[in-house]
Parts: sequence; structure tokens; C-alpha cells
Amino acid sequence: MESTSNYIVFQCYGSESIFHECTFALLSLSRLYPTAFPENTSVWIYTDNRDWFESLKSPLPLHFRDVDKQLIDRWRGDIDFVHRVKIEVLKDFTSNRSGNVLYTDTDIVFTHDIDKLFDAIDSDALFMHVLEGKVSDRNNPIMCKLDNYLKTTSVKSPFDKPLRDMSMWNAGVLGFNTHSKHLLDSVLEFTDTHYRLFPKHIIEQFAFSVFWGDNSRIKSAAPFILHYWNLKEVRQTLASFFQYFKGSSWEDLVKYGQLIQMHVLMQEKVNHPHTLTFSDRIRKKKWQPSKYDWKELVSQIN
Repeated sequence: MESTSNYIVFQCYGSESIFHECTFALLSLSRLYPTAFPENTSVWIYTDNRDWFESLKSPLPLHFRDVDKQLIDRWRGDIDFVHRVKIEVLKDFTSNRSGNVLYTDTDIVFTHDIDKLFDAIDSDALFMHVLEGKVSDRNNPIMCKLDNYLKTTSVKSPFDKPLRDMSMWNAGVLGFNTHSKHLLDSVLEFTDTHYRLFPKHIIEQFAFSVFWGDNSRIKSAAPFILHYWNLKEVRQTLASFFQYFKGSSWEDLVKYGQLIQMHVLMQEKVNHPHTLTFSDRIRKKKWQPSKYDWKELVSQIN
């Protein structure tokens, strides 16, 4: 019997920093499958610069959907919302395919092989990255603002419960079988409706949280994927890495990419406020990752 097709989907366009993130994600994927990539799995990248990836000569089964500013602007819609593009990408991708889809933002690292994740999706599990809490718990300032907004609407979730009692999940990772692609229409309609009234970035991920289901239905992708969404400072580290190793083989990039440990950097940023001196606090000194001496680090692992 022919095996089900598995697809990993990225959107990567615009600034070079996004291409650095996407490439680093692909390096982490290669590291998990050093000898053979699963035959039934392919990687699809929606991009305005496929030459970037083709020049890297990756052995991964990369495929491309070319996009340009005109198409991206159309997918942003009349609400001009950047995160609306993700929904349109997934609608476009699933319009003529069947199988298991794993969408990830570019700022992720694959930490464990994803075979079991795809097996669960094939059994109709729906994945998002990690649970962030119930909206009405008001865990952070943006959740408080969303809760205040939802108090003003009588719209209920598909599970006939108040929207503010729904759980918020991070949408940096989305997993679903194309049997469930009809949910994307509901996610898009919800986003278009509520972003007009509450124009905050969180609306898109809340839309996915609502229609992907309640807490008992959504599975967490965190055991398989690290999403460093709150670590934008690391883009300077990635830029330095790709500049130093420019022209290196894919195999060397995979090897030396291990020198950047995202989970360590995330912990350093969390610890940063506790390391500040009084003068640092007065100057409101922000955390920055240490500069890497790539030559020295390479000598330590060769």
C-alpha cells in the first residue's frame, strides 16, 4: 500500500534574516536524518528567492512555490495583515494536495525526528506549538487586551463556549491532515472579521486556537520542535554564522550549526534581568547574545 505523503511547509520571503532562520531550521532537520530522509516526506518553501536555497546544494527534498510582492500583498488582504499570509499559504498549498501537513515558522529548530508527529497527524491529530494559557486568565498584557475585547463580543467558539474561555496556543507550528483543511476557511473568516475590530498580531494565532479545537484536541509540537519566537536578537548571530561559513558544504553547515544552541540563548535572555548591575538598570541595558569566535569554536569540535 502506498504511504501517505508528508509535507513540511515554510514561508520565507523578504529580509535576509528570514532566510538565515529558514536555512538554520533546515540544517537542524538534516541533522536528525543524517543518512536518509523519509521517502514520503518533502519540504516546500514559499519564497521570493529560490536561488538562495538552490545555491546551498542541500540533499533535502526541497520544492518551491514562487511568490512575489504582488501575491503577498493580495494575501495580506484588505486588512493588510502580515500573519494573514500564513493562512493563505496553507489554503494555497492544500488546494491540490492530500496528506499530512506540518507548517512551521522560520524561527524554529527541529529537536527530535518527526516521524511520530506525522503518524499522529495521519490519525487526525491537530498540532500547534505550545499552550500559552486560557485567554481569561490574562497571563500577559496582550492577553489582557484580547480578553477585554472578547468581553465586548457575543460570538461563541465552535464548541459553544465563550471565546475568552478558550485556550491560546502558539501558532508557530501547525500540523493537520488535509481532511481538516476546511478549518482554514473558518480561521481566515475569523481573522478577517476580528482583526478589523482588534488589530493585534495575536488574532491570527487565536483564530487557529479556536478552530483547531479546545485543549483536549490540540497536541503540542514542543517535544519535536523548539520555537524561539522571542529571540529576535539571535538574528545577528545567524548572520555572523552564515557570513563566516559562506561557501561551506551543506555537511559542514550542518556540523557547525550545532555551535548555536538556541535553548541556551533563550535561557540566557531569561536570566539577563537578574545579572544587571544598578547602573545597567538605570541605562536599561538590553540582552544581546555574545559574539562568537567561530575559528576558536571550530577548533574545539574538530
